[in-house]
Amino acid sequence: MAALDVGGTVPVVDMPLNDVGGNEWTLAGALADGPVLLGLYKSSCAASKTMFPFLQRLHERYGPRGLRVLGLSQDSENITRSFARRSGLTFPILLDPEDYPVSRAFDITATPTVYLIDPDGTVTATTMGFFADPVNDLAVKVAEAVGAEPEPVYTEADAAGGTPRFVPG
Repeated sequence: MAALDVGGTVPVVDMPLNDVGGNEWTLAGALADGPVLLGLYKSSCAASKTMFPFLQRLHERYGPRGLRVLGLSQDSENITRSFARRSGLTFPILLDPEDYPVSRAFDITATPTVYLIDPDGTVTATTMGFFADPVNDLAVKVAEAVGAEPEPVYTEADAAGGTPRFVPG
C-alpha cells in the first residue's frame, strides 16, 4: 500500500528534524534505541485524525517495552502543537520542513502513512489511511518487535463508540 514497502530501507535517517518543543531528532538516533513506529500525517486529513489516537495507544502500551513512536507533521509548528494537544498525543511530533523532504523521500501517496522500522532501518510493517484490520495487524507486528504479547488496538468498543472501521487516506 505505501510507497516504501516492507523489506525496504528507510531513507533520510540522518536528516535533523525539530519537534514542536524545539528538540532536534534524527531517525538514526531514534532507531539506536530500538524499533520506531513513524506516522507521517497532515492534520486536515480525516484518516490522520482517526489514526493518531491509535498510535498513542501503541505508544502507551509498548513504549515502556522499547518502542519509540514518532509523528511527522506536514503542518506548521502551531497547527502541529494544536493537533497533538487535541488528540492527546504524548509522543514526539517532528516537523517536516516546508518543502516536505522527508515525506518526499518516503514517496508517500496519502496520509497517514505509518511505518514500523527495525533498528537496522528495515521497514517491517506499513499501513496507509485508516482501516481497523490493518491497524490491528500493525499492533501485532509492534508487539512482536518488542517481545510482547499482541492484543488488538482497535476493538469493538471503538466501533460502538463511533470510530469507523475505515477512513480513506
